[in-house]
Amino acid sequence: MKEPYRAVHRYPRNDSGRDFVVGDLHGCFTQLRTELEARHFDPQRDRLFAVGDLVDRGPQSDSVLEAVEQFGIKSVKGNHEEVILRWHAGEEQALSLLGNGADWLLDRADDREWVKAIATYMASLPYLIEIETEHGLVGIVHADSPVSDWNRLVADIERERSDGKTRRKAIWSRTRWKAQPSHPAPSRNTLRSLLDKARHSVRGEAHVVGRIDNVTAVIVGHTPVTAVTTKDNVINIDTGAVYGGKLTIMDLADLPQWIDVSPHSTVAVDEPGWREPVMARSAVSAPAPAVNVDAASADTAVEHDVALAERPAPPDVPAATAERRDVPQNETPRLAPESRPVPEPLTSFVSNGMHITVRMSMHSIVSEQQQGATTGATRRR
Repeated sequence: MKEPYRAVHRYPRNDSGRDFVVGDLHGCFTQLRTELEARHFDPQRDRLFAVGDLVDRGPQSDSVLEAVEQFGIKSVKGNHEEVILRWHAGEEQALSLLGNGADWLLDRADDREWVKAIATYMASLPYLIEIETEHGLVGIVHADSPVSDWNRLVADIERERSDGKTRRKAIWSRTRWKAQPSHPAPSRNTLRSLLDKARHSVRGEAHVVGRIDNVTAVIVGHTPVTAVTTKDNVINIDTGAVYGGKLTIMDLADLPQWIDVSPHSTVAVDEPGWREPVMARSAVSAPAPAVNVDAASADTAVEHDVALAERPAPPDVPAATAERRDVPQNETPRLAPESRPVPEPLTSFVSNGMHITVRMSMHSIVSEQQQGATTGATRRR
């Protein structure tokens, strides 16, 4: 029976050996063998993970299945695997494969069993890998996480179809590693472009490039860099081996050399945007001071309380007013849920090297529209 597809693969902590993650291989399996031998890699004890793009452009791409079996490679799906799968399903032209350096596959396209075996393997690759380590949870994705919370990324990846927006960005995005351009000359279209970016950000279409919560580190590839590059807790290890660069193999035990692995506060996906003021919460929930009384005083107090409870309210004072308790001077009243202030949404983005925060207020927009309509009516009169 065929095993159902799993978009996320999870691996427990490896207590008997080491865990390595290799950058984009692109068929450089001879170089991989050399690097692993230098580290005395033992496939019986050690584990080797990969960030995807195992094939194309490199000299031994047609040996991908043998390399996976020999070294026990556990890889996520890259954009090159995705294009090959689309071609195999008839959704992509052969020209796309040539542009990606997949002539090794087209040269043997007549060997249908071999091509099918490669496609079957690539179709089984997950979009995400989770590894438990001594430093906490480590995630692997080919390109990047388009959201700032790892738990949300996992939920979106598992829920979406193969053509889902989050899945596409996870294997194609280069936003995090794009160099920021210098400040351009002032233009009358600058404000319009900023507003467009704010609008897209409010709609959730902007790509998050900050720290990713609920995970110690996220290791990616896809965008070639000259050396291992870190931004927040995201590490890019695609150092361009197929282009003459070094093939990077990272030992997960060395994570503290690259990022801060100290625990950070996690953020729940469904965390509410409004929080009760600390002073109000502490004042209301503070317990009343204990008072020591003897038995006789206690009996007298009980009788006095019963008498007060049975005493009717004065005829000229409404009952609701008589039952109302005045708020002490040192106590902040709590707001009812329907009267709590709802903060206006904030959206932040980076444009031309500037960090910009925009507060979107529907009230101001409506007011401006109403004012414009009133002005137009006055002019018509």
